[in-house]
Order: sequence, then structure tokens, then C-alpha cells
Amino acid sequence: MRVMVVALALASSSVAMGQERLRLHEVDDGAVRVDGMLRDWRGLRRVRVGSGRDASMQVVFGYNARGLYVAASVQDQRMIRTARHGANEDAIVVTFAMPARRGFTSSELWLYAGVAGQSAAAARIGPLGGRTRPVRGAEVVEARTRQGYELEAFIPWAQIPGAARWQRGGRAAVRLRDVDSEARPRVEAEPSFGTVDRQNLDRLPELSPTGGEHAVLARFLESQGIGGARPRHDLSGQVCGDRRPERVVHVERYIVILGPGYREGRGFDYLELPIRSGSDVIAARLQDFTGDRKAELFLRLRQRGERGTRDLWQLFAFDCESVRALWGIEVRKETDAGHVESRVHVRGQGRPSIEVTAGEARGLTPQNFQESPASDAEGILLPWGPVLARTYRWNGRRFDTVRERENPSPYTPETASPSRPAQAQATPPPPSVRDLLAAVRRERRIPRRVRARFGQNANVAGDRQQERVVILGNALVVVGPGFRNGNGYFYYQIQVAAPEDITRLELVDLNRDGRAEVLVYARQAMGEITRTLLMVHRFTRGGEFPRILSAEVGRVMGNQRIENEVRTRGGRLEVRAGRAVGWSESTWPWNDAGGGEGIEPLLLPWQNRVRRYQFRQGRLQ
Repeated sequence: MRVMVVALALASSSVAMGQERLRLHEVDDGAVRVDGMLRDWRGLRRVRVGSGRDASMQVVFGYNARGLYVAASVQDQRMIRTARHGANEDAIVVTFAMPARRGFTSSELWLYAGVAGQSAAAARIGPLGGRTRPVRGAEVVEARTRQGYELEAFIPWAQIPGAARWQRGGRAAVRLRDVDSEARPRVEAEPSFGTVDRQNLDRLPELSPTGGEHAVLARFLESQGIGGARPRHDLSGQVCGDRRPERVVHVERYIVILGPGYREGRGFDYLELPIRSGSDVIAARLQDFTGDRKAELFLRLRQRGERGTRDLWQLFAFDCESVRALWGIEVRKETDAGHVESRVHVRGQGRPSIEVTAGEARGLTPQNFQESPASDAEGILLPWGPVLARTYRWNGRRFDTVRERENPSPYTPETASPSRPAQAQATPPPPSVRDLLAAVRRERRIPRRVRARFGQNANVAGDRQQERVVILGNALVVVGPGFRNGNGYFYYQIQVAAPEDITRLELVDLNRDGRAEVLVYARQAMGEITRTLLMVHRFTRGGEFPRILSAEVGRVMGNQRIENEVRTRGGRLEVRAGRAVGWSESTWPWNDAGGGEGIEPLLLPWQNRVRRYQFRQGRLQ
């Protein structure tokens, strides 16, 4: 059996209540045999329950997509068991509290070791303090030892009430029930890990899974310097790929997508949200808005600036290689003078309609509301504007307006009461690139010692003016007087261990549309090797920034190396194998050239000479 484990210590019973965690180790599916022999669980730190030669045990928990595993070594001088599987018998009891819409769904699992010729091993489950029933599909096997017995069990998740949400805040406690008199059965001892209080189930130890997607998420959070952060929204649904659901996590300012079928269960994608903190995500859910039977992510975001705040009602789509903004509309704006908001209703299933209705304004009027129109989303419907309600629906390519209700009495300057003409004011000059980069540093808290690198000018987005594209720390930054009306910027964090791992930046028009694509080269350490990745992005007309190509173009191990040649002549992208140093066809230590996770493999001089890419269907292929 192979058990994957993240090297984190188990919480001990001496940890203060509310800080305890009950570790669950991920187990490879199909690799575990429930045979009562615990040698397969060696190397995993176990939870100690009780002490001494009587009424104590060491227990370890495992899990996979199918269910829960329990492996326990019990010290018991005398085991009391009958065929009735009652409460006054020796048993291992696991109390569960699974998160529900309101509070928790609770239950208790009773595991009974068998006694030859008297009673069989069994698993039963039921409500706290209530009648139990046999667990369908369970496997329980015990083996007698000199000190007591060893027990191994498998319980399908489907048999544990509420277990579908166990990874979103599930809790559990485990105790050993010891009965030492068969004639007058009563509980002599009941040591436990975690105290069960029916009125305060949230105080039970939290279930803490390791391995798999949980390790992937932990590594990402560590790379962003937020290793201790907890997800505020943890959603599950089929958003791309096979039929297995993906996990979409909102934590701090990031959306992370991962899962057992996503990038073969080892990779992930993420999106940095344009917000200041995780609390600025007001709402989140997964729902199919395009009728393709795959869910999109809905977020309500609150953005803060010097002029006030605004709320965005925004949809994000997934293509198994990236997360991209699909559509959005402003639904609330607030300034020092007051606020204005609109209402949104989603009607129907499949390809639902999105109905937006102008709401009320408090403190804001046509005279004092001077906010500029949005450039990255549909503008807010104002109660004094020309349209009071608008309905949108996906047309296969974008969200189209399918119905409008006009305002019978919109505000216009002609209808306003006459007033004295205001004195003409000089129009302030547009901010310079230097001013815009300084604003990025202030808002992102980037110190002056972090210098901008690889600065280049090219038309990459917006109007026909050129933008300034730089690498600032480990992020790609785009600013310009014509970019987002000259008062915004684009900030895209590149996943590297250190800023110096970004080694090159190019801006090349690869699809002949007059706007340059962005080519970033970055090093990535993988054990004893370091590979160089080429990542190509482009700005779409809608303002998204999808990745249209990922390719490995270099690999180094000690003094051995292969470096592909990348050429971008005439608007075309061409990768040539280059040459190898220290490696040959006979000494190459891998069966292939890597790739995977949506990454084009390294070209090997003895196999592949050249690969040419053309822009088709929104990607380089």
C-alpha cells in the first residue's frame, strides 16, 4: 500500500480545544486492503487515545474519494462483546459533525472488533445517543494481539450523513469505550481525542486532510506567502474536463481551481482578483450560465478606491488551462455623498436570463454623481438613466441584451433647472507612465528597492496607443495613457519561487491583429532539475488575459543542459530543438521530454527538430 502524506505534525490531545485537528491521510485509491494488519500504516504518526495497558489505543485515519479508513491498535486486558452490538460493549466510537446550511449534521460511527465463535466484527452508525444501523458497504477486520487487538475498517462516505461536505469544515472526535464486566456491563473507561458537546459541535477537532489536492493548494498558498490562510468559499462542481467535479476555492485575493481530474490531479490554475482583501468577495457560487452543462463561477466583488467603492456582479469561465473573466456588470456604487445600487435576478435553467433593474439612490443625484463609466464591465443602471431594466442572455459567444425597459422620464441637462454657468476649468494633463507605475507600487505595497525590469513599449490592449509593459517583482504590469482610460493598470502575478526566476519578456504580434502578444520566460525548479517555461498570453477585446501557449524550452541538471531556440520572425512562433550539452539519446534519463499539465514538451535534438505554431481558435497550435 502507498500512502501519500504531507509532513505536518498531528495535533495531540494536549492542544487547547478549538485548535485540535484530526489528521486524515490521503490514500491511493485501490491500494489499501482492509485485512486487520496495520503494517501498511507504518510511518504515519498516530493519535494516542488514553494511556497504559488497559483502555488505550493508537489510531490513524485515511481517506480517498470512496470513503474513510480507520486503523487502530487497542490495548485492552479483557474484551466484552456480544452479537447484539450494543452500547455496553467494547467499541471504537467516532463522532462526526459535518457542515450543513445551518449548523452541523451529526452522527456516530461504532466499530466493533469480532470475537471468534461469539460475534463478528461490525460497523454501525446512527444519530448521537440514538439507535444505530449496520453500515452498508463497510469493511471491518480485526486481529487479536497479546495486548488486545488491532482493527482496520473502511466506511463509504455515502453512509456518513452530511459527508459530501466533509472537506469544507467537517469535524470529528474518537473515543475508546471499554467495558470490563460481562455479567454487569458498564463503561469502566472511555478515553477520547476531542470532547463531544452536543450543544457545541463546532468545538470538535477539525478534520484536516493531507496529500492530493490539499497539498497542491497548500503549496500555492505558501508560494503566495499566505500559508495559514483558510478558504472563505470552497465550492465543488463540474467546470471543465471529465465528469469528476472540480474544486474552486476562494482564499484571500485568489481563486484557485484544482481537483483529481484537473491537470491529472497534480496541477491547478489561479486568478488574482482585483480586490484588496478576501472579505471583498461578498458572494460566490457555481452555476451554468452558458448552457454547456459546465458551471461558471459567479462572484460579487467589492472594489475600493479613492473615490469610493463599487460592487461588481461578475462571471468567470474555465477551460482546464486558465480562469478568465467572462462578463460583469456594476451593481452598486458608493461615495461620500451616498450610494446607488441595482438589483439582479437569474431566471431559468440551462441558459438562464440575467435581469438587472435600476434600484434606488440615497444621497446621490444626477447633479452630484460624477463617476466615470466603467471600462471593464457593464455600467450600473441608474434610476435617472435612459434604461431602467435590461435582460442579458448568452448567445454562444457573449452575453447579449435581449430585452430593455426604457425610463419614461430620464434626466437630461435640458430638464435640469437653470443655473449659473460654471467657470471653465483647465483639463488636468493625463498621468505619465512614471506616475502610473508609482501608483501601482503604492497600491500593491511594492518597495522602491524592487526595480522594474524588461520594460518595453507596444500596443497590447485598449486603443491604438502603446502601453508600457514591465516585470515588477514577480508580476507583469501594464500601464499607459490609453489603457483603461489612463487611470488603471493591469497586474498579473507569475507563479515563480523568486522574481529572478523570470528571465525574459518579449512583445510580439503573433496573430497579425495589430496588438502584441506577451511572451514570458521563467525558470521552475523541480527537484534536481530546473526547467525553463515559455508562457504566451494575449489581451482579448473583452479585457481578459488568457494563456494561449505553455511550452518547456529548456532543462538543466548540473552541467547537463538542453536549450531550445525560440524564434518569432514574421509574426510566427517557431521552436527549434537547439543543442544538448552532456546529454545524448543514450544517456537521456527520462522516457520522454516531460510536458503534461497543459505544457508542450521539451524538444530533443535526437527526436524533434522544429515545431511551428499558428494562432487558431484563440490559441497557438
